[in-house]
Amino acid sequence: ELKITKEWAMPNSETFTIPPIARFVRKWLFRGAVSVDPFARNNRWATYTNDLNPDTKAEYHIEALCFMEMLKEKGVRADIVLFDPPYSPRQVSECYSQVGRKATALDTSAKSRGDWKNAIAKIVRPGGIVLSFGWNSSGIGIKNGFRQVEILMVCHGGSHNDTICVAEIKNEKEGELFTELN
Repeated sequence: ELKITKEWAMPNSETFTIPPIARFVRKWLFRGAVSVDPFARNNRWATYTNDLNPDTKAEYHIEALCFMEMLKEKGVRADIVLFDPPYSPRQVSECYSQVGRKATALDTSAKSRGDWKNAIAKIVRPGGIVLSFGWNSSGIGIKNGFRQVEILMVCHGGSHNDTICVAEIKNEKEGELFTELN
């Protein structure tokens, strides 16, 4: 059964510092699990952290897709992935600008986001969890073998978009897709 809740909190560009979101992540991020955060910024909660910006505290500083492909090549099977990418094409452009790069149309496209989701699906073990954050509840999706189990909407008031947090579990049988919607 899908659990949906809503809370209010002040916005912050460091998503996991927002109290209800921090509680949501900590509830799912269990000790001893192999965890991956491809857009970590300064957050070091995951086993493997990455952020394109070398001025952050992340362990790696490469393109998120390259990071996930590197983990796959190393045989990393994640128990949990924290998927907190830039939420809009403008935010993608700002992230690239911070590292002296110009974002292309492909960088800011839905295809790029789809590539990230597909790469995540390949490194999460069956029964593993993905926590997705953004302005929609799409998550990684049933076509990638994931079933949503919890959604937290965090209202920031005024004209701010809510941050929507989605917890999904990967099907226990590798390659098998969920056939029904939540």
